[in-house]
Amino acid sequence: MPRTKKSAAAETVKETAEKAPVKRTRRKKVVPNFVIQSSADQGVTYDAVVEKVKAAFEGEVTSMDIYVKAEEGKAYYVINGDVTGDVDLF
Repeated sequence: MPRTKKSAAAETVKETAEKAPVKRTRRKKVVPNFVIQSSADQGVTYDAVVEKVKAAFEGEVTSMDIYVKAEEGKAYYVINGDVTGDVDLF
């Protein structure tokens, strides 16, 4: 049975698709600029709060929860599930 132009073209596309390497693109991670603003025009970044909490705790950190109360100017934390405390934001 002779090939028609359609089937020959379909074969070529199929062969090309099978041989072509799969191009994968990595998504770039978006890191937001996170600023906590007080009513007194003071601001503090996420990284600064984390550093203040780490400085207040001496030891290995396996987990960290931070609760920010901007109206009090405090960040309350729980480290490793049982150590609690607070740091000044500003």
